[in-house]
Amino acid sequence: MLVVALTASGVPAGSAQDGPGFDDGAVTSTGVSSDLDLIIQQIRDELGESSEAMVRAAADLRLADSALPRARQTAAHTRELLVSAQRRQEQSARLRGQAQVRLILGTQEAEASAAAMAEQQANIGRLARGAYQSGGMYSDVSMLLSARSPGDLAGRLVSLQTLASSQRSLLDDLANVEQSHAERIEALAQVRDALASADETAQRELATVAALEAQARAAEQEVGRLVSARAAALEAARAAQAADDAAAARRDSVSGALQAELAARAGAEAGSNGALDGATVPAIRGALAWPVTGRLSSPFGMRVHPVTGVYKLHTGQDIAAPCGTPLRAAREGLVIDSGWNSAYGWRTVVSHGVVGGVLLTTTYNHQQGLGVAVGDRVGTGQVIGSVGSTGYSTGCHLHVELYVNATVVDPLPWLS
Repeated sequence: MLVVALTASGVPAGSAQDGPGFDDGAVTSTGVSSDLDLIIQQIRDELGESSEAMVRAAADLRLADSALPRARQTAAHTRELLVSAQRRQEQSARLRGQAQVRLILGTQEAEASAAAMAEQQANIGRLARGAYQSGGMYSDVSMLLSARSPGDLAGRLVSLQTLASSQRSLLDDLANVEQSHAERIEALAQVRDALASADETAQRELATVAALEAQARAAEQEVGRLVSARAAALEAARAAQAADDAAAARRDSVSGALQAELAARAGAEAGSNGALDGATVPAIRGALAWPVTGRLSSPFGMRVHPVTGVYKLHTGQDIAAPCGTPLRAAREGLVIDSGWNSAYGWRTVVSHGVVGGVLLTTTYNHQQGLGVAVGDRVGTGQVIGSVGSTGYSTGCHLHVELYVNATVVDPLPWLS
């Protein structure tokens, strides 16, 4: 048997000109978020056969699409918080201004009461000095004793009573002024406390507003960044789509040629059954063995392209496995094609002859290396190559196809 490895062939692994190959290790780079890694893997599974540029563009687009609504919501919510904080800051500024006015008025009132108290104290001082200079209590008694008549005595008593009443009034006024001054001093202390509290609240609200302004700017910048990233991803996807379309055309051309060949073989080998549409033929469970063990990463069937929205058929089952994993024939048969093409990379096609009245053919695509050549007979489970990521592929996997007569069908129901 002929054994061909990429490194020994005329088409080197990873050659962009002859056969671009991409392995999983080339995708994840330092600094790429785990979210992006997960999305890239999802896109690979969805696309199966595509370019790395399309995978990257689709992943960037999906990441932006998933993050943009939340970023917009965060920006709007932060802006609402900012508006609310600005209202509170304005209210606290008003309260602080009112407290400042009360402080000014309270200070003026305290100063006025202090002046009134000082004046009252001065009046009492003058009265006390006058009484002392005139002999005080003894002078008052002498004035009464020196009265010349009962009428003169009565007049002098009235004068003394009036003087005493005036003294008591001055003392009562002083007590009232002192009490009023004490009350104003206490009220002034409360105003100072209120001003200090309003000052603290105003400063706190001002800091909150400043922080929310910064958060709002950051949130809006993030929205702008995501919008730009989405636009760039769309542009990159459009550029990659041209290459994908060309590869799809080459793939369809290869598949069309194979279908034409298989239609002729089916007619020759299966007789009238060879004209049956393979999609209508009931699957025979266990007719095929698993060619490789791995994760079913992308199933057979119609799918929507994550970027273009085009609805098209994925023609095989993708089984993810490390590059270099041995690849085995699903059933004994004849190798009718083994070689390179730009769409499927290194590829092997095995015809298994007539099974259940119809012709069965399997294809093994994107191989890292070939182990058989055209014309070789192979047995079930025989190694015929190795898993790779050559041709139009987005990671190490086997794309296995099953043709029933000339129609490609889902191989899964036919596998053991």
